[in-house]
Amino acid sequence: MSNEPTENLFESSENLGSEIVIIKVGEEPNIKEFEVPFNILSEKLPYFEVALSPRWARRENGNLVFNKPNISPLVFEVLINYTETFSDKNDVSLLEIFIAADEMGVLEIRQQVERRLLVVGSAWNLPKDFITMCKYNDAFPKLYVSALKFMRNKVREYLTQGKFLKALEFEEILENNHHSSNDQTSALSWDLSGYKYELKNLNELSIVLNRDTLLTLNLAFKNLGFE
Repeated sequence: MSNEPTENLFESSENLGSEIVIIKVGEEPNIKEFEVPFNILSEKLPYFEVALSPRWARRENGNLVFNKPNISPLVFEVLINYTETFSDKNDVSLLEIFIAADEMGVLEIRQQVERRLLVVGSAWNLPKDFITMCKYNDAFPKLYVSALKFMRNKVREYLTQGKFLKALEFEEILENNHHSSNDQTSALSWDLSGYKYELKNLNELSIVLNRDTLLTLNLAFKNLGFE
């Protein structure tokens, strides 16, 4: 494979017309090549009007090639196949789609996905998406606040169901979240007085107490199935 000089090949994006661009998306072992005409690529993803320059792109054996390792193939496929009937029912993280759409200037997708992430808890892949949002707290503060709210909701949900190990997993993530001092203290205490549990839940609760010796409980006898 040979790399060819590009200085004279990018004087104007208009000269590229419908030339096929090879986009290598993702990182090993999950890399996929997309072959897209430049005019369609630049129309759907304005980002590439600037990105396809001598600094970022190259020619290999006559083909215009661009690497995009920081986006997964699934996310890129959603962006490039976007239509006005875009649906969020995809096997890919909506947050990843939002971040990629923001980077590539696809305003329609960005707005649609953001609206859903702000109000629908099931749109988040928690706790993974929350950990990601901690890195983007300054860039997308509203989304961060929503992610934090839905994380707290999941803790309450797991406590209601008696899933104490899952609740502890989420609490520990909140406790290590440096953006909120409130969570660093609230994670040390669980108020279980409003819930009722079966005796079978005691085993899991005892495991949690052994793992986190600083955890305190507000627990009434009625929580344990006694009348």
